[in-house]
Amino acid sequence: MSEELSSLFLNYYSNFTNKEFSLVNLERIFGGASRETYRIKVKDNSDNEEKLILRLSQDSSLIETEQRTEYLAYSAFQDSKVPVPILIDMSEDNTQLGASFMLMRELEGEAASPFTPNIYSPYEEDLGNQFWSILGEIAKKEIDSEIFKIFSKDFKQPCWKNELDKWVKVIHEDSIGVEPILESGIRYLYRNPPNENKRISMVHGDYRSGNFLYLKEKVTGVLDWEMAHLGDPLEDLGWALSPIWSWQDKERPAYLIKRDEAIRVWKTSSEIDLDEKDLEWWELFAAVKGMAIWISAGNEFKSGKNIDPINLFSAWIPGDIHLEVILDILESNI
Repeated sequence: MSEELSSLFLNYYSNFTNKEFSLVNLERIFGGASRETYRIKVKDNSDNEEKLILRLSQDSSLIETEQRTEYLAYSAFQDSKVPVPILIDMSEDNTQLGASFMLMRELEGEAASPFTPNIYSPYEEDLGNQFWSILGEIAKKEIDSEIFKIFSKDFKQPCWKNELDKWVKVIHEDSIGVEPILESGIRYLYRNPPNENKRISMVHGDYRSGNFLYLKEKVTGVLDWEMAHLGDPLEDLGWALSPIWSWQDKERPAYLIKRDEAIRVWKTSSEIDLDEKDLEWWELFAAVKGMAIWISAGNEFKSGKNIDPINLFSAWIPGDIHLEVILDILESNI
């Protein structure tokens, strides 16, 4: 595949830029479950190198999303306080590279596993302040009217019901059995809806440790916007705060700064004064949404549609963690 892709890419990129390039390196970046991601380095006739990231759609993926969704989400935050890659091109057909794709400049930095504590030492405080401040910037960013219009086609109010209905549908379509704890969580969410937020924001959809790049004490990029949509900004906050992303140190969401400080930074940046009960609803929703993703992963693996081991892993350990999170929240409300 890599040799064929290398040839296709060089042909495409030379035509796109009207320059001749030679390939220095093309390597697959593993870990994502919604796109095939490649790091590419090319060189022109004057020995000028370009570092690129290519995102290819897959026939079967853990999260089914349109390529355009991610591209437009990145577009909305170009030249903003939210660090995102510089976009180069996007195509929704498979005639050039064998699949729809998105191409962008590579950002410096590395991504840490959300299951590795103390990875950010000694920069937890600096990165933590940036991580939660950037999430606040996402919440308050005024989205370009044309991009907002495109995202509005799938948008309904109330936001909470729109999102809950979507993920419950995934659960009921892909489950191979009944999960009583999960069903209890779903019933609670429907019976105790949150207040509707006055602000409609672009929601990243998967803002967490593991989906940002950092270089020493600086956050250099926010990645993986394929689940972006319009909605309640508390959805992103509840997801990022989930203890699944800092299971070995639940006092420091994302293994960065403490929870109370993280929320304070977010509130200052977003200029949103949140209600604690509303946030708790969105944190329970995050666990239910997580279960939908893990159940979908298990269905992909069991059916043979996608036997990537990440799907088997996702259906096992993260699912157990999110069931425990659901139990903890329900218990505190009995």
